[in-house]
Amino acid sequence: MSERLHKLLAQHGLGSRREIEKWISEGRVLLNQRPAQLGDRYSAGDRVVIDGRDVSSRLKITAAPQVLIYHKAQGQPITAGSADAQGDIDAKSVMESLPAVRGARWLVINTMQAGDSGLLLLTSDGRLADALRRRAESTPAAYVARVLIPHPDFDLASIPLIVQYDDEAVEFESVEPAGGEGTNRWFAVTSHRAHRRAAVRALFESRGLKVSRVTQVKFANLELPRDLPRGRSRALSDKQVAALYALAGLAEPPTAKQVHEQRTPGSARRGGPGRKRPAPDRRSTGNRKSRR
Repeated sequence: MSERLHKLLAQHGLGSRREIEKWISEGRVLLNQRPAQLGDRYSAGDRVVIDGRDVSSRLKITAAPQVLIYHKAQGQPITAGSADAQGDIDAKSVMESLPAVRGARWLVINTMQAGDSGLLLLTSDGRLADALRRRAESTPAAYVARVLIPHPDFDLASIPLIVQYDDEAVEFESVEPAGGEGTNRWFAVTSHRAHRRAAVRALFESRGLKVSRVTQVKFANLELPRDLPRGRSRALSDKQVAALYALAGLAEPPTAKQVHEQRTPGSARRGGPGRKRPAPDRRSTGNRKSRR
């Protein structure tokens, strides 16, 4: 059974579908020793090479797609040696802090810069990453911002819900106080769409306020767990993963359990807690006794 090459490469986390389509157009992907073309199909046994690296063996691995939620620290770069790294240049990047994923690589869903912090989503499925990135403009998100209030009489109600950012009017749902004392105050900011951390800063700066931190705490229906330390990740449940695929408009993927059962057909018949043991051979038992 054949499958679209760019789709299969994305499923195995080798890149997003857009990235892979670009690689194919640039001649960086070879299919059976010839430059691949958009629309080419992959069949079992085909040889695929990307930038001189043979990835055929990775395409033979059947694995359930994974999604992680990661608590990103402010100043932490996404990749090692990133040009936008801030603070300690020797600090581990996000990618260096993630668990290994077999036959794939981690792809960021909600893009962040080194100065951003909070809820970062990553997946081993390039199709999911690409679909959710395209839907960023319609995916709700929430943030908390730490803001320097110049004096106690500052009118918090004067903070607007619309700000001009990148020649576009960006509208937020709500801006509400979320704690803090003295001049440093926290605000909870909700938005109809994600990827607007810089616009959150612009919202407060339009009133002459200085923002020291913007942390994403929600993406779609996922919230940053309060018990997840900075620099740590956690796998989403099958139910949460299914909800993300529904949001992306993709078919629900098989779970790790289903993939395991497909790899080992009849495993339930070969063993398990309910399997009856064969009755002992009484004749051989008697023979052993008689020989004693």
